[in-house]
Amino acid sequence: MKKQFLLFVMLLLPIMIYAYDAHIGGIYYNFNSINKTAEVTHNGSNGGYSGNITIPETITYNYIKYSVISIGKYAFDECSDLTSVTIPNSVTSIGDHAFSGCI
Repeated sequence: MKKQFLLFVMLLLPIMIYAYDAHIGGIYYNFNSINKTAEVTHNGSNGGYSGNITIPETITYNYIKYSVISIGKYAFDECSDLTSVTIPNSVTSIGDHAFSGCI
């Protein structure tokens, strides 16, 4: 039984790592409902973004306004078709390897 549970958890781990709360305007976000902040994140597959991306300073989701303050770890990982990312002044942190594999 323990082995089956461990296998189940290991199968879900990749899904949990790249889970996102919402997809708005072509960008994937995770939210902090306490601080009303948002983080740009990855969609769970390589090459999730392409073309020109403009990150907004704020977004509204379920009638709540969030300030976009960060770009998460691996957010644009392996996005080789990405040509530009416009980052607003509201973004104060960029996670490790956020743009790795973007050639």
